[in-house]
Amino acid sequence: MSRIMIAILVLASVSVVWALQDNPKTTPDEQQQAIEKAIISVQGDMQKAAGNLDAELLFSYVLDTNKGPIIEGGRLLLTRQEALDSTKRGFQGIKHIAYAYNQKYISMISPTTTLWVADGNATATLEDGREITTPFAETIIFVLRDGQWKVLHAHRSTPAQR
Repeated sequence: MSRIMIAILVLASVSVVWALQDNPKTTPDEQQQAIEKAIISVQGDMQKAAGNLDAELLFSYVLDTNKGPIIEGGRLLLTRQEALDSTKRGFQGIKHIAYAYNQKYISMISPTTTLWVADGNATATLEDGREITTPFAETIIFVLRDGQWKVLHAHRSTPAQR
């Protein structure tokens, strides 16, 4: 897919999300703050699970769907199970992963749908002690289901070197 087409798709997605966002005046500040706090907590729990290489715990936050819940490194993983299996394979040979975020943004689309956008660096410590650090950018769409925030869709990629 050409860069122009990717740019058009990204701009269209951002425009749709922006257009769908609630007017801040219609959602009480206390509710927005509570939602943001809950998203930060859930994402923090997911980050800890990933850092501890606990793929099962990490994916307990992902809805079970067959509509492409995860895009990782340019690959569309069509089911939760496929994404879980891919993550387990990716954890092989790794002792620990740490994430350092540069930017984090939370946009409430509705009281039950929230967008997380962030970038940073991931550092993997391999079993032989070597460390590999790579930048990443991610978007996560969280939805409230049965009183719990779950991942409807996540997209993580490594930006191209400039």
